[in-house]
Amino acid sequence: MTISTNDQPEAGPSSSGLTPGPSPYHESSQFRHWRYSPSSLQSIREELNGKSVEIVARNTELEKEAQISLGHSYTDPPPPTAYLTVSDELLLLRFYCSQITQICRRGFGLPDVVESTAISYLKRFYLKNSVMEWHPKNIMPTCLFLAAKTTNYPILMDQFISKFSKLSPDDILDTEFLVAQSLGFEFWVRSPEKALRGWSLDLQNQPDPPIGLIQKTLPDALKNLAHCLLTDLEFIYTPSQIGLASFHLSNSQLVEDYLEHKYSTDSTEDGDEVEIEKLPFGMRKDRLLEILRDIEAIIEKDGQSEIDLKKVKEIDKRLKNCTNPEKIPGTALYVKRKREKETAEAASKAAKTAKAAAAALDRESVFGSVLSIPSSKSPASKDRKPLSPKVTMNGVPVTSGITRPGGAEVALEDEGMGVKDENGIVMGGKGLRDVGLPL
Repeated sequence: MTISTNDQPEAGPSSSGLTPGPSPYHESSQFRHWRYSPSSLQSIREELNGKSVEIVARNTELEKEAQISLGHSYTDPPPPTAYLTVSDELLLLRFYCSQITQICRRGFGLPDVVESTAISYLKRFYLKNSVMEWHPKNIMPTCLFLAAKTTNYPILMDQFISKFSKLSPDDILDTEFLVAQSLGFEFWVRSPEKALRGWSLDLQNQPDPPIGLIQKTLPDALKNLAHCLLTDLEFIYTPSQIGLASFHLSNSQLVEDYLEHKYSTDSTEDGDEVEIEKLPFGMRKDRLLEILRDIEAIIEKDGQSEIDLKKVKEIDKRLKNCTNPEKIPGTALYVKRKREKETAEAASKAAKTAKAAAAALDRESVFGSVLSIPSSKSPASKDRKPLSPKVTMNGVPVTSGITRPGGAEVALEDEGMGVKDENGIVMGGKGLRDVGLPL
């Protein structure tokens, strides 16, 4: 099992220069686009927080102007100290991640893959957006609904919204594309659970493996893995590293005995001359143990600690006063932006219709302008030449009748294209006389 290629890089989006490694994980979009260092995560969140404060302050002033123009009373916006900090946003996000766990297990009985995927979606969403613009209580259900579909455990809409109070299908559908867009339409998430179960099998691949101890340790390791979902570990370390650290936190001696066996049989560490690529898991044992201990520290600090519900309620109360009014249905600014959007969409649709009509006209006139046939009453019809000459018989133009051999004239019938003589020969008809006349 490949755990890493080298020491932890300064990870981040594809522009950071990460190179693919030997495992399928290193070829995934999760590795290329959703790997960060702790410092880069902090920088991203601070930048998002600062921009959101500016946007909220500006739009709050616009909302005030719009309300005053409508003759409504309005309360002044909150002072800068009332806006949420990065730590406030993280605490609120952590609370709603824990709510996904409760809903999946008690509300729907969904498997762990749906839970871990939905939580990853929620955490990824708030690396692109701030809670001061999109409240987690509106985004969390959408992440769960989307995760159920992408992991092949879809839930009917009516059944889904019945588990949430004051939630309508439009609340999900209105934000589903927003969430998908923030995820970069990258829905596949590689969970550490498969890696952890893989480690449980690999731990048995040693002389006289303690199978009973491994089986006893596995449930505790899975609990540690559940705590990882409330942390940033998935953005910093590989799933294999997180899975092994969950085992190590449950029984350090079990994992260290296993590593001692791997490093003693698969390679020989003779100082600095040993190539890193030839070492088990692509790194030295001391470096691997250092990574495991770093992961365990984060699990104990951020994953296993209790969430301060009193603090969460206080943050949520402040958030009501510093949420972007442009995102709140019913506000004057929301209505204004909605009308502007509808007007722009109508203008765009009209422009597309006009463009399509012009294109159709160009296709019709590709061989020139459309020809029109003048009527018989129009002046142009008088100068029009016949399409064919008048019918003649025996060199004599047909007018009112047809002359038989011998000089007798036979009147043309009113209908038909000719008459028959006593021998049954068609001599012509009134219809023939009209041939060549103006149409």
